[in-house]
Amino acid sequence: MSHTTLENLFRFPKVPEFAQKNFTEHFLHADKVMLVLIVMQWVIATFITSISYGTYLYGFVGGGLITLVLFFAYRTFKGTQVMRALVGVGMMLFSLIYIQQHLGRIEMHFHVFIALAILSLYKDIVPIFVAALTTILHHGVFNFLQLSEVSLFGMPVMVFNYGCGMDIVILHGIFVVAEALVIGYIVKLQIEYGVELNRSENQVLGLNEELSFTSLHDSLTGLPNRHNLYTQLRLMVANANRYDRKFAVLFLDLDHFKNINDTLGHNVGDALLKAVARKLKSIIRENDIVARIGGDEFIIILNDFTDTGAIEPVISKILDMFHKEWNIQNHFLRLSTSIGVAVYPDDSKEINELMKYADIAMYKAKTEGRDQFSFFTATLNAKVHEEVDIANDMHRAFNANEFELYYQPKIHIESGKIIGAEALIRWNHYEKGLIPPDHFIHIAENTGFILKLGKWVIEETVRAIKRLSESGYEDIHISCNVSTRQFQNINLYADIENAVHDSGIDAKLLAIEITESVMLEYLEVTLEVLKKIKNLGVHICMDDFGTGYSSLSYLRHFPIDSLKIDKSFVDDITHNSTNEHILLNTIIAMGQTLNLKVVAEGVEEMYQMEYLRDRGCEFYQGYYFSKPIPEKFFFDLLLKNCASSGTDRDLI
Repeated sequence: MSHTTLENLFRFPKVPEFAQKNFTEHFLHADKVMLVLIVMQWVIATFITSISYGTYLYGFVGGGLITLVLFFAYRTFKGTQVMRALVGVGMMLFSLIYIQQHLGRIEMHFHVFIALAILSLYKDIVPIFVAALTTILHHGVFNFLQLSEVSLFGMPVMVFNYGCGMDIVILHGIFVVAEALVIGYIVKLQIEYGVELNRSENQVLGLNEELSFTSLHDSLTGLPNRHNLYTQLRLMVANANRYDRKFAVLFLDLDHFKNINDTLGHNVGDALLKAVARKLKSIIRENDIVARIGGDEFIIILNDFTDTGAIEPVISKILDMFHKEWNIQNHFLRLSTSIGVAVYPDDSKEINELMKYADIAMYKAKTEGRDQFSFFTATLNAKVHEEVDIANDMHRAFNANEFELYYQPKIHIESGKIIGAEALIRWNHYEKGLIPPDHFIHIAENTGFILKLGKWVIEETVRAIKRLSESGYEDIHISCNVSTRQFQNINLYADIENAVHDSGIDAKLLAIEITESVMLEYLEVTLEVLKKIKNLGVHICMDDFGTGYSSLSYLRHFPIDSLKIDKSFVDDITHNSTNEHILLNTIIAMGQTLNLKVVAEGVEEMYQMEYLRDRGCEFYQGYYFSKPIPEKFFFDLLLKNCASSGTDRDLI
């Protein structure tokens, strides 16, 4: 047997920390078993032998003292190695009592070995070796007393029922030690097996806990996920019903979060989401809930209140939290969020409806400018259902050719000639009649239908230019509006290029009108697309100028050909007004300085047209000349206006 094998054989395993709890529970249980066995030995064995041999004082009283001491020790040392050692000594002392009471009958020595085997229950080698040592000592001592013919309680002290020398005691001791070693080795195997079993159980339990946590929490932020949230909401519903309380569902969506991911990367976006999660958890009460249900969307449940007025201070605190500067991986970010609120049971008693209503209210907050909150209302619900119906009906209407373009003429102020028109979409519903664009365009934007509709508008505008050219109106420009959502679509340039090339028109007769918000939301991408469109020869007009940033820097860097003054500035021009409209005049002067054509929209009165003309504005459109009209009537208007005679197509 090698040295390493011997080392492993006699190396007793230590119980690792992760298994200590299970082993302690086992020791406590084993202590109780041993105490029961001690009582059984005392009451049955010593009582019977005391009657048989008349050794009450030595057997029954002695056994009772051992039992009493162990019960007192249990109160202080239960579950400890001290208790186990005392039990080992106690078991061996009972062996001594049996031997002495039976006048050293040899079969009673088997109690020693049985007791040693029973002590293996502890899975601890200390009580076994203590018991073995106790046995060897009391056999040696009692054998000496026997050889010396000493009496105790009127009985000769005996270990065996015949005289023997120390050689027999030593031989007996060797047997005891040998059994103790074997039992110790068995205990070692038991401990190793118990530790490994405990390790396996811990691993399984740990895996189960991890899987359970993962199934109930968001992997990025550690917040409760949708499934966990719904489980807790069901408990909140029961609590609210029982105690006549309310709770609020707050639906949070970070404003312009996509821009952070697109410009700084998803690693920064993820770090920001984790920071937001930590901050939200820190400002809500202990009995409230914050969860992440996907993307940049969070849900907060404000629990247990009676007055909805208690909600607003919390919401204000959340909004203010976002206004502070966020340092995310050395990027200093400014954030805001839009919040929708639905209240149980005021808005609904159904969890799914509450979530939907909070979502609806959040989108209302976004449409009203973001960085604010909105409560769900019945009116809002009716509006949303109406919008859903419109969204569904738009697809049918498109296939049924219910959409058409109306044209509002653009007029050269000095000559009064029509130099072009703006194509405006209308929905001629088969039941409801004409539906204005402000009823469906924003819905088309939100649903993505604007991509399909916008492509059709471009193609139909080009076809209208083709028909105009074929009718002899070769200098008439037609412009169409391009939305933010269309600029996000990588196919926009291809749609315009294909429409122009397939029709064979002169690209200079087509114009696209974009707003300042389109350019500023995706600055670099927009600039690149606009340059490509400009290279086609397509005219680019900035719509609603003056209502946004109106920065000179982007007017100089973007390939813009003309500015369209927003109607709100024109409305400020009043009859017989002697006041100068500084902003309006500045926009006109700015266009002249940058060699840009300036068009005023929304002109409804002659005095407005005259004011614009006197300030140098070259073109206008509005009800003063004509409202938007179908193509047939636009052709009739062109005929009357004699737009083709003496008109330079480069006017705009």
